[in-house]
Amino acid sequence: MKDYQFFEFDDFLEDVAFRRWVFHPLPQDDGFWKQWLVDHPEKEAIVDRARQQLLTIKGNLPLLSEDHIDQKVAQLIRQAQASQPLEENQSPIIRRLSHSWYYMAASVALLLGLFWLYPSRLTPEPSGYTHLLEKATQPLLEIQNAGRSPKQVRLADGSVVVLYANSRLSYPKQFTASKREVYLTGEAFFQVQKDPDRPFLVYANELVTKVLGTSFFVKAYEDDKNVLVTVRTGKVSVFAQTDKQSSVQKVSRELGGMILTPNQQATLMRDDNRLVRSLVAKPLRVDNQILTNAFVFKQTPIADVFAALERAYGVDIVFDEALMANCTLTARLDDESLYKKLGWICAGTESSYEVVDGQIIITSRGCQ
Repeated sequence: MKDYQFFEFDDFLEDVAFRRWVFHPLPQDDGFWKQWLVDHPEKEAIVDRARQQLLTIKGNLPLLSEDHIDQKVAQLIRQAQASQPLEENQSPIIRRLSHSWYYMAASVALLLGLFWLYPSRLTPEPSGYTHLLEKATQPLLEIQNAGRSPKQVRLADGSVVVLYANSRLSYPKQFTASKREVYLTGEAFFQVQKDPDRPFLVYANELVTKVLGTSFFVKAYEDDKNVLVTVRTGKVSVFAQTDKQSSVQKVSRELGGMILTPNQQATLMRDDNRLVRSLVAKPLRVDNQILTNAFVFKQTPIADVFAALERAYGVDIVFDEALMANCTLTARLDDESLYKKLGWICAGTESSYEVVDGQIIITSRGCQ
């Protein structure tokens, strides 16, 4: 399961674990969702709406296939999206201004006059990409991708940056300092050359990503509410930089810092300056093995099944080994995504899973 507090109506409809609870509720699933709704009452209306919609799609056909349900859900989402512009293009409603509106207009005019007279007091503190560049201590080159296709940039140390549309990257011509520092606005994929003596730092809005040698994505457009770092290989350290008056070079201010490993991502919520760690939506294999029978299990102890998943995807799976000691699995899961693999495993062992702080937590009553 994902971080459901960020889910909207469409996300719940498409989520496999949520649909399993709606169609085939197990006691542990029912307990999880009841407790989750107690903890997140603001989501109760959306959850109930999604649940009722799924039950309507399923109707009186208990053997309706998942593919058919997927098609119905996709059709429903397309219809909702297609109807949205009609609401936006409705004719405006014109009302006669009351006296209070005139007073409000006068207040706005007064504020604009104050701004004209005292601009230095009302101008907000500079932030974002431009502010970061002002704090840089060495001359920088800048490359911009104004097109639609990704643009590859090779840095002096051999590192490669793939710069996506509407993005800019600033970097020194040569890395002469003790740290390799670059500055990003937009979205980019970094493949960093290893250099233990000179860490590589990416400054993007209020988030700093620090690595020695690895590959990862950074998404940090200036107008976005969140900054996202996703790790493909290796490990990275990310931390929020909240003191906008301080120099970006003061990397000791690692407030809210965390270590990310493959298939993990960190989201900086800029409004409240909070870092949240989770797993990516579609975890990829990191073991570089192409084995057609890698996930074929025949009465395999569940501990060995989870160990195989951990090796393949680089994720941590937490479960009660003593409680699940008698659990085994017979299944072939080669072509399934990680989350579908977990869904089938949990269905076969009457257990459930959730993602907490980038780890997969298994809840089970044990097996007879």
